[in-house]
Amino acid sequence: MIINELVIKHFEGQDFVNLKDPSSFEQIGISPNFVFEKDSDMKAIVLRESHNSLPVSIVQRFSESKRVPNKTLEIYFLFASKPSRSILSNCKSFAVGILYLNAKNEIEIYAESKILKGRPVINQIPKTQLFFSSRQHLEERKLANELVIDQRDSLRVPIFSMLVEDDQQYSNDIRKLWPVICRCMGECQYVLVILNGEYRKIIDRETKRALEYYDPEDILFYIKNDKQTKEEWAELINNVTSHNVKYTDYIDLRDFKLKFNQRLMKIIMNLHEISGIKFLTEGI
Repeated sequence: MIINELVIKHFEGQDFVNLKDPSSFEQIGISPNFVFEKDSDMKAIVLRESHNSLPVSIVQRFSESKRVPNKTLEIYFLFASKPSRSILSNCKSFAVGILYLNAKNEIEIYAESKILKGRPVINQIPKTQLFFSSRQHLEERKLANELVIDQRDSLRVPIFSMLVEDDQQYSNDIRKLWPVICRCMGECQYVLVILNGEYRKIIDRETKRALEYYDPEDILFYIKNDKQTKEEWAELINNVTSHNVKYTDYIDLRDFKLKFNQRLMKIIMNLHEISGIKFLTEGI
């Protein structure tokens, strides 16, 4: 149909893009024949064959189109010739626009559309959790949790520690420990492993599971730089490095605090970046 070609030519001549699947826009009250878009501007168009008949109920449905987030929407009926005054009156009553094809085969506006401005979509940082793998009463574990809480509260970032001992399903029942660990790890985006002192089988098992399910850059691996730790955990350390996971030596609690906080801030900055949110460093 020639009118289809002419309306496409008309809007493409104004640098609008003809979207290929206009029926997918659930916000628009009637399935449109065309949706054109340029930057944040959208125009939805419903083609009408008759220029003498347009039920008020259809006009009303079209007028009830919803706002499209981040977009400015205008809605129009399109006719092959200038429609009747009754159609004009009804469309004006509901602030629906009218386009028609004049004698020169040009698209003209017979009635302006209301402008529906959608609210801007505010990007949000997704909830992010760190699974803690270490001896339960390790001071570094307590300190790391405090740092996560401090940064979450001060920067208002939804980042949380996942401590198995806090899980209600665990309740210090060793028989439930491994299933709880697997479930908790499955809900986390990062794993923090802290090796300090004597070997613990459960930490070894957690770390190997992390190597299986996480990318190397998502495993935060800290090792106390003393003889006992390096000897007790030599096999696991070799296993970790063979999986291209980098580990960080630390000397004491103060050194751990500095190095873990630096890594935590990199995670937070990355969360801002992938969420399209500017990270404000002022005051940090």
